[in-house]
Amino acid sequence: MTADQQSTGSDRYWLLLGTVSLGSVLAPLNSTMLAVALPEIRDDFSLSHAEIGWLVSAYLIAMAVAQPIAGRLSDRLGRMRVLRVSLLAFLALSLAAAAAPNFALLVAFRTGQALMGAAIIPTGMAMIRDSVPVRRLGQSNGITGSLLSLSAAAGPLVGALFLELGSWRYLFLANVPIVALAFLAQSRLRYPTGGEALGSVRGLLDWFGAALLVAALIFLTMLLNSVRGSDALGLILGAVGLGLTGAAFVARQRRTTQPLAGWHLFRIRSYRAATSHILLTNLVMYTTLLSIPFFIREIQDKGVGTTGILLGAMSVLMALLAPLSGRISDSQGRRLPALAGSIFAFAAIVIIATGLEATSSTLFLAIALGLVGIGVGLGTGAAQTAAMESAPREVGGTAAGTNSMMRYLGSILGIGILAGILNTGGAAPDVEVFRAIFVVIAVIAGLAIVAASQIHRFPPETVLEVRPSGSPGRVGGAGEVPE
Repeated sequence: MTADQQSTGSDRYWLLLGTVSLGSVLAPLNSTMLAVALPEIRDDFSLSHAEIGWLVSAYLIAMAVAQPIAGRLSDRLGRMRVLRVSLLAFLALSLAAAAAPNFALLVAFRTGQALMGAAIIPTGMAMIRDSVPVRRLGQSNGITGSLLSLSAAAGPLVGALFLELGSWRYLFLANVPIVALAFLAQSRLRYPTGGEALGSVRGLLDWFGAALLVAALIFLTMLLNSVRGSDALGLILGAVGLGLTGAAFVARQRRTTQPLAGWHLFRIRSYRAATSHILLTNLVMYTTLLSIPFFIREIQDKGVGTTGILLGAMSVLMALLAPLSGRISDSQGRRLPALAGSIFAFAAIVIIATGLEATSSTLFLAIALGLVGIGVGLGTGAAQTAAMESAPREVGGTAAGTNSMMRYLGSILGIGILAGILNTGGAAPDVEVFRAIFVVIAVIAGLAIVAASQIHRFPPETVLEVRPSGSPGRVGGAGEVPE
């Protein structure tokens, strides 16, 4: 290979990563960007803790349910086609959210953002799986995973910056330059449009199953929000509704030949372990990110500047460690960094849970949150790579969508746990409430260690054929991992 060819290949590689990363950071950035603004939005619209939680929960529910659908669409309609439409719609919905006149419309526009972001993430993951050789897959996923984690963790920093300008509405304007750069990058990327007409794939989408999952997640959120409050009706409706819709969803997924997600992929041990690890780790990260602003505001009576510093300590180390995680996984295997990161995160959460006081110094909190960032950063790239390379290449979009869905299910559980524990019946939460939150997070971090221990060390040379339950045909044959 000549020097010119190597240069061209390198340019295409970085352009691909740039295109995928710029589009993918929009969803996690907007997921957490409003964290520091939640108290202000709650005051503006005169909402309770449980009510303001729906602004986050609706976004996460839409992200979780839409991602496996979006991944399947990208398999059939073409990666680039799905990416372009989603970017344009995301921008339009961001501008609409900035001008929302009431809370209901704000939730609606945020939900629309989530649907478009849900299309971008699995599409980008599948583009990398399609194009990058296995010897660089860990590094590639480490870089993109780093930026995803950084955008999620830096969201509160961005939010704090825009809040200083005078209004939480300005936060949505942060999306404009990112979308513009993403369009510029994808316009220079030579990537086939591919795909089929929309009419030919309608029968492949389980819309009824998606509706049942949305209903089940809404009832789950209602149940968690009502656990510690005085809303007995909400508790009963949540429990009964979750039981009925959850059972109907499971029955639907067992009967249909085109289930909502690639459940058959969970028969692959490493895919199951890596995806579970991602769900649990995201639950730890997201609950921590959202609990800190409330602790700083309601327990320590400090401003958004302190919150920004603390979450910045977490986000910077997370971003620095994620690419390193990918490199380590390429040379030492996927399991080592995922397991080490899980242990690190668990230890850090235990430190917070046992040492948290109303008078805790900013330095103590910054160090502890920085350790959480190290743990999450170490495991991110390795676990994501393990999940994707465990699945057959021809269902890369489906595998990515299912994996991302589980990531956001972790976030939904996180905000539900947070809202449920913070719901003190109208009284202001005390420091014991926040300690309880971190005890729960520590248990979840411990489960992530167990999941990480089941991830493979190095990618298998072939992926065994896996047939989904009830499917008369073959979903994916022996998917050979590229060299």
